[in-house]
Amino acid sequence: MSLLILPSARRRPRRQAHSLVEEPHFDARVVRRAVAEIQRQARRGPRMGLSVRSDLPGLKVADVRRALSGLPSPGDYRVVIKPLRYRTKPHLAGLCEFDMGRIIIRVPEPFRPFSELVYFSARRKPGDGMRFAWISEKVRFRTRRDVLRFVYLHEWLHWYLREMRGRRAGAETACDRFALRNFRRREVSVDDALEAIRGCRMQPVLEYLGIAA
Repeated sequence: MSLLILPSARRRPRRQAHSLVEEPHFDARVVRRAVAEIQRQARRGPRMGLSVRSDLPGLKVADVRRALSGLPSPGDYRVVIKPLRYRTKPHLAGLCEFDMGRIIIRVPEPFRPFSELVYFSARRKPGDGMRFAWISEKVRFRTRRDVLRFVYLHEWLHWYLREMRGRRAGAETACDRFALRNFRRREVSVDDALEAIRGCRMQPVLEYLGIAA
């Protein structure tokens, strides 16, 4: 009598070879360029579309957006354009209303080219007491666009100091300096604002202070 040893019907599963995944390779130069681009975009500040309302006859919202193109956005604040009814001669006027969440730009109406002294710095006089000699520049505003960009940048820095830096926003000289340096440039960034306020001593905002600037 012979016994046949038959192969078992139960088959052992074959071991699957593990595929080796290649470790990703990072080019240090590419990484540095990507990080630099991210930082560059962050320094430019918010670029969301402006919320604009124009109460000035003949000046459309699209015209305002074109005039303010290339400038940083004031977050969710609305930009409101109003006519400035002057008595003797045109001048600059604007307001940043923190409680209302809006920046008001007043454009002289009727408009004609005008000049205005802009005080952008001060130098302490020698001797006792706190006496300063103000430094100014006479600026010519030839178009509505010049007025819109200058006043907007001035009020935008008030917004930036209060809403983004948590500081009191009454730095009029720094705001004029920022606007004076940049209103004729095509592109303006947060770095330009930081340059304008360098060396300024500003106190934190108190809750009951600072309704408008």
